[in-house]
Amino acid sequence: MRIVQIIPEMGGDEPARGTLELAQELVRLGHESIVISNGGELVSRLTLRGSRHIQMPLHRKSLWSLRLVGRLRRTLLELRPDVVQVRSPMPAWIARLAWKGMPEGDRPRLVTAVHGLDSRGVYGGAVASGERVIAVSQWVADDLQKNFARKLNAPPRVIPRGVNTREFDRQAPVSGHWQLRLLNDYPQLEGRHWLLMPAALAPDQGQRTFLEMLASIARRRDDVFGLVVGSAGRGGEKYARGLERLALDLGLQEKVLFLGERRDMRELYASSRICYHLSAHPEPAGRIVAEALAMNCPAVAYRDGGPGEVLERCFPQGLVERGSVEALAETSLEILERPQPIDFAGFSLEDTAAQTLALYDELCQLA
Repeated sequence: MRIVQIIPEMGGDEPARGTLELAQELVRLGHESIVISNGGELVSRLTLRGSRHIQMPLHRKSLWSLRLVGRLRRTLLELRPDVVQVRSPMPAWIARLAWKGMPEGDRPRLVTAVHGLDSRGVYGGAVASGERVIAVSQWVADDLQKNFARKLNAPPRVIPRGVNTREFDRQAPVSGHWQLRLLNDYPQLEGRHWLLMPAALAPDQGQRTFLEMLASIARRRDDVFGLVVGSAGRGGEKYARGLERLALDLGLQEKVLFLGERRDMRELYASSRICYHLSAHPEPAGRIVAEALAMNCPAVAYRDGGPGEVLERCFPQGLVERGSVEALAETSLEILERPQPIDFAGFSLEDTAAQTLALYDELCQLA
């Protein structure tokens, strides 16, 4: 099949990474992969792995973008894809108009994919207007059913973003050089159980809750150590300093490290005893939880939203109700002492790409 994915930009956000990974898997399976976007840092990786990229400024949330309808229609008529999959409301709006203007016999099948609750506003309904709609979690699917039931041609198909298990391969050993280098840099980690908190440093990402939980656990066990991974980003320095002060106030100066942004997440997952996702609000997807579980690292997250759905299927021992730091601590202590097995079936990139291709095949076979 020839598959075109349309996305605002190929930057470093979740939809862009998901687009890149699906494109790589399509090429690996022998399909032709094309991505249309305004460009971005991931384009070079996209083309290096065998996909084609066409630059088009479909990212602007403006009526000006209506001028692109004809251009996109001509591009699709020239490419003659079997399936077009669109992510994000603005490109979905433009793509839908371009698609409807094509002769019926020349139209590809149109799929929209929803990665979050960004389906509000003037262009929002476009994400529900595909012939089929993919939702990254049941939580997102329920929101679509609630707000766009009249636009949906069929119930949303829940297909989570898969984890590339060739990159996050639990069978591959962690390099001894990596371990030696990390322990040389941070000798206080030796002989401790690492509790990993990977998230951007921001007030709604749960680092304060993590530190309060860590203090509670450390009062009962002396062998735990917290690793806070993530960058503050522009304007976040004040919050980052506040976290460091909170750690001092909680007596954690010898129990936690703020590592900043890291490129060795596979090794950190593999070497940690528990990974946490503690966002203050339910989130649509569970990427961090899924990556940790792929590396056989138990994860703890709140029951609601996409992370809770991943845990429900793979590692229910890590589910916690919102609102209680003590419940987080008790669940963590139980996992440290008696961890249950992790069942990661269904969340690899191979699994989710197979589900996506099955949806494409099903749609292409319709009259």
